[in-house]
Amino acid sequence: MQLEELVNLYSDHLSENDRYIWDYVEKHKKQCENMTIEQLAEKCCVSRTTILRFTKKLSLKGFGEFKVLLKMDQQDDQRQTSKAVKVCLSYEKMMQEMIQQDFQEIAELIYQAKKIFVYGTGMVQRTVAKEFKRLFYFGHKNFFDFGGASECEAILNNLKGDELILIISLSGEGENTIDFAKKVKIKNIPVISITKQKKNSLASLSDYNLYISTTNVEQSVCGGVYESTTSYFILSEMLFLRYLEYLEERAKA
Repeated sequence: MQLEELVNLYSDHLSENDRYIWDYVEKHKKQCENMTIEQLAEKCCVSRTTILRFTKKLSLKGFGEFKVLLKMDQQDDQRQTSKAVKVCLSYEKMMQEMIQQDFQEIAELIYQAKKIFVYGTGMVQRTVAKEFKRLFYFGHKNFFDFGGASECEAILNNLKGDELILIISLSGEGENTIDFAKKVKIKNIPVISITKQKKNSLASLSDYNLYISTTNVEQSVCGGVYESTTSYFILSEMLFLRYLEYLEERAKA
């Protein structure tokens, strides 16, 4: 089993420090492959014991086995010479998981809501919010996209109780995002979150959680790591298509 699969499998047992460690490793796999446990702990600003506990939570015997799996992941990546193919395979895996997912309750929530507000926490997320708005226009459902502290405050002040809030984030840990979600929950407005990690503060506050998977591609020429976030758009379209199916089922009843 690959490390990413183990992280997802045991996500409920991981602490905020554990998720930070994995985020660093995932973005620096090649460098981490040759690091000692002390070096990795220093890079992540945690103790050696914290790194060891993290590996144990993944059902591994210790840091040695963690590095073996990390090296195997790297070898798999090297065999896949095409960056484009690597990203496409990750999309394929995500779509297979989406096929098995039940969107019934979320579709009903969208149908019942008088107004649906979509909060994108970053530039990409705000673009995805606009895509939700565009897609659901064809389903005769108006989505209102927004972002920024002033707009959040204005919406909070005008919530009546028959709305739905959709929050699109990457980490699900932004301070402003969490503060907004808490205030929405106080007003008993349902919240749907879309995040990368399955264990995060926003997800714990939300009534329903949807997840995307991103793919990191190292750039030897340009430098740095490119993170593909197209899966946001795949998820938005999947949710829209499931909503259309929901409307068809209601029409038959």
